[in-house]
Amino acid sequence: MSTVISRDGTVIDYDRYGDGPAVVFVGGATQHRAIDQETRQIGRRLAAEGFTAVDYDRRGRGRSGDTQPWALEREVEDLAALIKAVGGTATVYSSSSGATVALGAADAGVGVTALALYEPPLMAGVDNSEHLTVLRSLLAEGRNDEAMRYNMTSVIGIPAEVVEGMAQSPGWAGMVSVAPTLVYDIAAVHDINVDPDWAGRWSSVTVPTVVYSGDQTFPGLPEAADAVAMALPNAARRVLPGQGHGPAPEAITPVLLEFLR
Repeated sequence: MSTVISRDGTVIDYDRYGDGPAVVFVGGATQHRAIDQETRQIGRRLAAEGFTAVDYDRRGRGRSGDTQPWALEREVEDLAALIKAVGGTATVYSSSSGATVALGAADAGVGVTALALYEPPLMAGVDNSEHLTVLRSLLAEGRNDEAMRYNMTSVIGIPAEVVEGMAQSPGWAGMVSVAPTLVYDIAAVHDINVDPDWAGRWSSVTVPTVVYSGDQTFPGLPEAADAVAMALPNAARRVLPGQGHGPAPEAITPVLLEFLR
C-alpha cells in the first residue's frame, strides 16, 4: 500500500500492482478496497500482462481521507495526484458513477491518455435532487444503514427483499461505513444530468475511449452507455454477454486488454 497527498492535503491510499503502462481504477458508489475484491483481481491480471494497475480508495472511503467540503474537482485532483505518482500518464478505467471523476480528469488534462468506462449512469435530464434531499437528511441524523438501503431500493431500484439479503452479508458493514459518500456520487451524476449542454460537455475529451455495458444489467444503463459513447468524439461501444452492473474479472479483463494494446 502507498499514499499520495492531493492538492488540498487529503491523503489518498492506494495499491499498486505490476510494472508497465499505468491503468488507474476509479470505483463507483460505495466501492472501496476492503469490500471490492473484483477490482483487485482485475488489477492483478493486468499486472501479469505487463501493466501497472492502481486500485485506490476514493476520498471518504477506506484508508483515504475526506477533507471537506467535497467537490468533484477535488476528486479529479486526487486522480491527478495518483497519475503523477505512477509516471504522469495513465489509462483510466471507471465503474458506474466513477465515470464522473474519469471524465472530469480527462477534460482537465491531467495525463489521462485513454478512458474505459463501464456503465456510466449518465442520463440527460434525470433529476436526482429529491434523492439527495432524502439521503442528506438520513445521513445528518446518523442513519447510515437506512441511507444505504434507500440508495439501493429507491435510487438504484433493487427490490427490498434482495437488499435485505445483502444486509445479512459480511460486506454490508463495509458498504454502510461509506454511506456518507453516496451524496458525493449522486450529486456529481445529478449535476451532469441536468446540464443543459449534456451532449456537448465532453466535446474536448478526444482521448481513445471505450464504453462498456453488460447485457444483464439494470434497465436504462445500456442506453446511457450508448448516449455517453455518442457524446464523446473518439469512443467505441462494447456489450459484454452475461454481465451485469459489476463485470466478472474473467469477463472484463480480456476485452480491457484488447483496448489497452
